[in-house]
Amino acid sequence: MAERIRTHDWSATALGAADTWSPSLRATISLLLGCGFPMIALWGRDLIQVYNDGFRDLMGLKHPAGLGQPTRECWPEVWHINAPIYDRVWGGETFTFEDALYPLSRSGRVEDAWFTLTYSPLRDEAGEIAGILVVLLETTARVLADRALRESEARFRAELEQQVQERTAELQASRDLLKATMDSSMDMIQVFKAVRDPSGEIVDFEWILNNHTSESLYGRVRGESLLERNPGVIQEGIFETFKRVTETGQPSTAEHHYVHEQFDGWFFQCAVKLGDGVATTTKEISAWKAAQEEVLRLRDEIAQAALRESEERFRALARLIPVLLWRTDEDGRHNSLNEAWLTYTGQTPQQSQDGSWLEAIHPDDREAASAAFRTGREQQRLIEVQQRIRRHDGQYRWFLVRQAPIVDAEGQVTQWIGAAMDIHDLHDLQERQAVLVAELQHRTRNLLGVVRSIAHQTMVQTGPTERFREQFNDRLAALSRVQGLLSRSDQEPITLRTLIRTELEALGGGDYADRIHIAGPPVRLRKASVQTLALAVHELATNARKYGALTSEHGRLSVTWQADGDDRGGGTLLIEWIEEGISRPREGRGPTRRGYGRELIEQAMPYALNAKTRYELGETRLRCAIELPLGERFGAISTA
Repeated sequence: MAERIRTHDWSATALGAADTWSPSLRATISLLLGCGFPMIALWGRDLIQVYNDGFRDLMGLKHPAGLGQPTRECWPEVWHINAPIYDRVWGGETFTFEDALYPLSRSGRVEDAWFTLTYSPLRDEAGEIAGILVVLLETTARVLADRALRESEARFRAELEQQVQERTAELQASRDLLKATMDSSMDMIQVFKAVRDPSGEIVDFEWILNNHTSESLYGRVRGESLLERNPGVIQEGIFETFKRVTETGQPSTAEHHYVHEQFDGWFFQCAVKLGDGVATTTKEISAWKAAQEEVLRLRDEIAQAALRESEERFRALARLIPVLLWRTDEDGRHNSLNEAWLTYTGQTPQQSQDGSWLEAIHPDDREAASAAFRTGREQQRLIEVQQRIRRHDGQYRWFLVRQAPIVDAEGQVTQWIGAAMDIHDLHDLQERQAVLVAELQHRTRNLLGVVRSIAHQTMVQTGPTERFREQFNDRLAALSRVQGLLSRSDQEPITLRTLIRTELEALGGGDYADRIHIAGPPVRLRKASVQTLALAVHELATNARKYGALTSEHGRLSVTWQADGDDRGGGTLLIEWIEEGISRPREGRGPTRRGYGRELIEQAMPYALNAKTRYELGETRLRCAIELPLGERFGAISTA
């Protein structure tokens, strides 16, 4: 599956090309590929499937088409089961089901399958839920075996009870009929008469009737004493049972392991009152008991083997993964740590117990780390902190630390699984990147100042009008303000309206203010999307001033947008750029050559911003529509 994932065409899916994947998605895929249990990650709102070899073996004919496919398209037959679960996992909940029934179509027909599985949220670098992790184990064989055992046991008991009822009715009808029926049964059927002392106390039982099966084991025992012939009934409690049935009239059923001269085995016996005594039906169940014990033994053996295998896999995984891992009990005390933690910190397993692990945390981070772990355990939720951890040589490095609870079927936390990933280099890179960006923006503003100065000196030499020099300086200042917006974006978010006005003013839009209409709701832009969108608006504005609506007194320009948001911060944004009153030269009405601006809008924007664009140029009218997805990649609706 690692090879398939590497060679799969991900650009055709909602995940995009593999080289654009986030670190959290890459870490998730690395984790599930290294695990022997069947695991599948459902990433993004489309729930795109990425799975390991263990899950591949469960898919049947749905593999390999299921890789990169939305899970609803891959498993439509169980969508009605999974959809409500996925909705709640998106809300941050984790679910574990044991022996859950799923009607699957993985071999060309629908068949029932049972699984023990866990649905848990996957989070991205910002801590937001980005997908769902499903870890499962198919239990179909065991469930069917248990069902067959229960059905067999029920049929067996029902058969015995039916036999007792039938035999009792026949005893009441006739001794001869009873004898004939008894002799035809494969069970031992016996009738005993109570033997009482002068006080009326039952001191023994006498055989008065024995069927053929019983005689084959005991011989002819009519008229003989039960206690003399079979004294073991006292130790087994059978004698007391016969007395109780005779005196109370309440039937009794019980299993006995009985040792006799002729046999040693297990028996299922039913006793009912008959006159002043009892009638019994006894069925040997030695083979059934042996089979039952073997099934239980095999079940325990399989469970123990699975547990040992799980423990070994966890230990092997913990040793192989270059991440600091640990597992604690429900109170947060360490149970086990992997070699990576001990090697990195230089601590011994004893030193890492009972809170001593805090000594490896930077003194400035200890209080926050302790409070985060304490709050997470109290609320039984995912714990995530960034902190510095001391290496064995005394150097501190930044780590992203997460610890998640494992809950049982009753929702009780049984243990915690924790991991710490080294992000020191990323942390330093982000700091250096921030410094470089600020320096670059500063140098850009300085460069624009130099351009302004050169233009001023040139105009002094060439002698342009004062009005031209003033407009030229104003437009260069507008370009500088765009860079200023980016440099202040951390403190002052960039809005769509501000960006459009800045680009128009940079090209002299103020001179045509009475012919330009701008309207739309407040929309904040992500820094990553500003450059591409600004280039597109710049190209549209330049064309409007050179060839479009702003070249004639009758031309009009309308720039409007409308946003359709959802509860999760997503949705769509539609921007419409409409020019009316265009006067195209007659010689230019042939096939239109695609310039840089149109290629930017129709090709670059769909790739960079996942946009949908439409560029329509008529004789007197131009309409350009740009539809963009709201969210983390582009921007969001703002009420500010």
